[in-house]
Amino acid sequence: MLSFGKFNGKFDTRINGLGLDLLVSEVQNTELKAPKVAKNIPTVAQVTQGEVIIFADKAIQLMGADGIFVLLEGREQTVDYVRTPHRFILTLSDESLIGKRRAAQRLMAGALKELKDGAEDGEVLTALDEQLAKMVEEVGN
Repeated sequence: MLSFGKFNGKFDTRINGLGLDLLVSEVQNTELKAPKVAKNIPTVAQVTQGEVIIFADKAIQLMGADGIFVLLEGREQTVDYVRTPHRFILTLSDESLIGKRRAAQRLMAGALKELKDGAEDGEVLTALDEQLAKMVEEVGN
């Protein structure tokens, strides 16, 4: 179902199963940020945290062996289990920024799907307005 490796010449996570065949890099700011996914994360995380840590640790080892320096971001309780001699903990004074950032990522990614290179300011505003309307509708459902 999940595999990590080089796809199209770059490291990525592939989701392949249950009728899906996706690369995380292609859906990370759209489908994976949608409410239908986000609302299930705590439930899934409860029963898969160990597997996620092992998966991330193996991915880090693969990238490190390829000469890549890796910055792992996540909840402190999770990343504490990844072995490393270097550890930094960053904190936010306003935790609502996390949700605001996620909303901005989804808004931008959805609008970009609708725009062509060289789009005019008005087209960008229209695409953003349309994407925002879709997001508001999702919240209402």
